[in-house]
Amino acid sequence: MDKPVISLCMIVKDEERHLPQCLESVRGQVDEIILVDTGSTDATPRVAARYGAKVFTYPWNNDFAAARNRSLEHATGDWVLYLDADEELVAFPQGVSLRQMAASLKVDAYLVPIQNMKMDGSFTGHFAIRFFKKLEGIRFEGKAHESVGDWLLRHGARVERAPVVIRHWGYAIPEDRLQEKIQRNLELLVAQVEKNPNDSYAHYYIGMSLIGMGDHERAYRHLVKAHELGPTTPNMQSLVLNMLAFYHLHRKEYIKAEDLARQSLAITPLQHTAKVFLGIALYNQQKFREALPFLREAYQFQRLPLESRRSDLSIEHSYGENELLWAVARSAYEVGNFPLAYQFARRLEKVATGDGPVLVLQALCALALGAFHEASAGFIKARSVGASWTWIGAPWMYALLQLEQLDEARSLLENAGLAFFENKDSAKIFALFVDRHWERGCLSELTETLTRLAQLDAVPVEVLDALALSLIKQQRYKDAVSALEKMRHRDPRRPEIIRRLAALYARLGEKTRAAHLLKSMDAARFTAPGPSLSVSKPFERWAAW
Repeated sequence: MDKPVISLCMIVKDEERHLPQCLESVRGQVDEIILVDTGSTDATPRVAARYGAKVFTYPWNNDFAAARNRSLEHATGDWVLYLDADEELVAFPQGVSLRQMAASLKVDAYLVPIQNMKMDGSFTGHFAIRFFKKLEGIRFEGKAHESVGDWLLRHGARVERAPVVIRHWGYAIPEDRLQEKIQRNLELLVAQVEKNPNDSYAHYYIGMSLIGMGDHERAYRHLVKAHELGPTTPNMQSLVLNMLAFYHLHRKEYIKAEDLARQSLAITPLQHTAKVFLGIALYNQQKFREALPFLREAYQFQRLPLESRRSDLSIEHSYGENELLWAVARSAYEVGNFPLAYQFARRLEKVATGDGPVLVLQALCALALGAFHEASAGFIKARSVGASWTWIGAPWMYALLQLEQLDEARSLLENAGLAFFENKDSAKIFALFVDRHWERGCLSELTETLTRLAQLDAVPVEVLDALALSLIKQQRYKDAVSALEKMRHRDPRRPEIIRRLAALYARLGEKTRAAHLLKSMDAARFTAPGPSLSVSKPFERWAAW
């Protein structure tokens, strides 16, 4: 069998700066270079000639597919690789070459991973058919975002995933230049829709361009139109549904986004984008148990080398690593998978150093795992960057109590003040705080702290109750009366307070006053008493956030 001949086909204009890197990357991999120049005014044709390219001119007519097809007309190879000047073929895995890929009798085209580089060194990825047999009649379609993909699918071509990667540098440019490129493509796509209003492919890419420009409402209209027209392939159906899901995520319409993502997954199960969008939609509905497997899988997918990612979609969208790490850690925490939550919180802390919520989450995970020293240290770091006492006061105190650090616990309570009691678990933690002091015989120290807190406006009644009981334990009855009178001022008809006050006045010899208090009690309050004000028993485990 003869070795397949491979043609590299390109269209270029004013690319003298990028072209050498591109052509160097295919040295020894292609047999001919077909370069269609659409109007260069720089040295692009001379640079191409140095690499042995066959250079043809073609007047630019605002149609990328037409220019690509002209390059196909000049190609003599059995297989075609097409690249842009700002792209390069990444080094091949050991033992793999374009010629070996073309020699397969079971493949007509390869879906190649495209690594779209950003200015900060990160990248997003998508997949496109870039290496294919030069089948009779094969043509590019689309004034912008041109592709042979739909032609191949309509003709039953056999498509496999390529083991090589194309690196694209065209997006590693300042934002203003990026917007110019998007605007250029948008104008071509609008012209395509004007010519054929029922082109669902063009409506989809108009929607994509408008999202890139931040115009979500206009994008939505075109995406809906693409959906209504009925994309002709499962790939396009899922791509449209995914971007509609993204639109609803942007609008915080999570139930609708969830439904669209599930529709996309039903059409194309082997994909990443619908899974990550579904995970985000579920997470924002606080359906943490359902969200967790999707979010975790999305994170793992995005960590894979581009050439190792498996998907049946031509375009996969990434999500911010920090946001995914947070969502996985938070979801795992909420469902009680503390080892997993701790693992992801640690990863997140490394890339989001100094972020208050991240530090709080990491400390809470350590606390749930019984790592009290680490939890306390984590809360210290979180507080140093401004984390709210409402978030950290109660769990931090629990860690200190488990470490028997009562002095630090009292200091924490005084520093936190009333914010401590805004946490939903503060009542349980405060009860444990008081009980530990009573058990250790630290009544005077506790009383000093509670007395200072009692001077604050709107001090919680549990503080006054604990203060009164601590004073009674020390036989400081007059001081206890003062605390109970503050409580009675809050709720003049509370039977428990009145009975306790009456008992204290009787002990102090003020029996008439005690009797008057008891008579003032409403009989109904005896038959239907309110909740007890006594300090509750210590709870067994901190688990909720």
